[in-house]
Amino acid sequence: MAIQPIDLQTLYTQLDKIGKSQVQQQQAAQAARDQDMAKNVQDAAERLRTVHGTEAGDESAGAVHERGSSGEEPAPNPDKKQKDSQNDEPAPDKEIIQDPALGKHIDISG
Repeated sequence: MAIQPIDLQTLYTQLDKIGKSQVQQQQAAQAARDQDMAKNVQDAAERLRTVHGTEAGDESAGAVHERGSSGEEPAPNPDKKQKDSQNDEPAPDKEIIQDPALGKHIDISG
């Protein structure tokens, strides 16, 4: 099927309308992307400002660290002393292996 001259004549008269509609479609898509990005930025800022609770099944949330970030021992707790005196040996299901030379030798042989 060949293109007839009348088809070209009609096509050329409609090109400006087609171009305008394509520009409007591109601008609408860009505006939607900008709106989504703005909402994502707002949600991220809201997550940073709020405090979220931990999940009920999270076992690590109840763990107490023995040392502070400075490496100092915390103040003695009388309840902790009682627990230590009752359980002097580690739990049988966890095996603790300690190497006295751990961290003192660096293997650079590659």
